[in-house]
Amino acid sequence: MVVPKGEVKRVADALLGRILSREYPAGLRLPPEAALAEELACGRSTVREALRHVAGMGLVQSRQGSGATVLDFRREGTPGLIPKYLELGQFDVDPGTMAREMLRLRTLMATEAVRLAANYTQGSDLQRARDLIDGAAALEDDPAAHAQNELETYRELVMASGMWPAVWMVNALFTPLEEINNRLAPLLPPVHKGWQRTMRRMLRAIEQQDEAAAMHEVSTWFARVDKALVDQIEIALAATFTPPKPTSSRRSQ
Repeated sequence: MVVPKGEVKRVADALLGRILSREYPAGLRLPPEAALAEELACGRSTVREALRHVAGMGLVQSRQGSGATVLDFRREGTPGLIPKYLELGQFDVDPGTMAREMLRLRTLMATEAVRLAANYTQGSDLQRARDLIDGAAALEDDPAAHAQNELETYRELVMASGMWPAVWMVNALFTPLEEINNRLAPLLPPVHKGWQRTMRRMLRAIEQQDEAAAMHEVSTWFARVDKALVDQIEIALAATFTPPKPTSSRRSQ
């Protein structure tokens, strides 16, 4: 999905915030475009584009003649919601649990990328991943850039596998993950000096089609670094954490 910019992004973010905070509860029929444009100080075309973006994230459904209705974001949402959801901090679990589960999901996705590469990649397809790993040493003083480099490395492993449905799923997650990385960048701990050695061992195991060894390298790595990282993420999430608000009394219009 194309990420909106400028006024469209501002209006889309405002609508996202109201839906995720339950100010606009599921089932609510949104005000007409003209009313939203007046309230949000923008043109109707801007509201229309913002609503199209929000609909693409699974938050509203528009029908000819009946306007847009808010959907249940918990059931219908897409990965693009994650950055805004974390920003608002209205989780149904405590920040520590959220931090641990987010890291667990990251580990599962990374190990799956490694598994796919070990099973389906031809050696020459790994060059881009190899280049990213080799270039990581120059980023050790910039944790945010290093984290971005690591994210791109796992994406390249999936690409190298040629398993295109998996690639498309990664594409859907990539932009939200970049946003999360940028948001958490100031809190990232110093880059662990063993990252490059671990990734090179992992890459050799992939080249040898040794799935077990490759997955062991990456899972062991995450187990080592996540002990410190989970505390940092919990601090970041706790800074904005508030229990979910009761459902608004707004009614369909």
